[in-house]
Amino acid sequence: MERPHNAPVLITGILAGLIVFYSTRSGMGKIGVIAFAFALLFANWYSGRLKTRGIVLEDERIIRINEIASRRTLQVTIVVLGFSVLVLSRYTSNPELKGAFESSSIVLAGISLLHLIFRKYYSRVM
Repeated sequence: MERPHNAPVLITGILAGLIVFYSTRSGMGKIGVIAFAFALLFANWYSGRLKTRGIVLEDERIIRINEIASRRTLQVTIVVLGFSVLVLSRYTSNPELKGAFESSSIVLAGISLLHLIFRKYYSRVM
């Protein structure tokens, strides 16, 4: 039976998530940021170590699945943000909801613009 090579990274991610959760609840957010940074550094170091050993973590199929999942996530996010902007636009007279409307609009515009920039860039590169 083959050993799961991604188990140390998964365990590190779970531990970092717990540390971030408890540190933010106790008001010590800096510890959570440090734990998150160390988890990212460890994951990067460990995946590099596996690659030098010749262990394949991602093949073409996994890369394609990740591409499709990312595209669907972006599409769902844009639809949900667009719907929330439409709903919140009816309540711009309420000062509490006006900030939510403006924030959602900015995030929607930013994600849409970033998507268009990446499409243009990758259409030239690929």
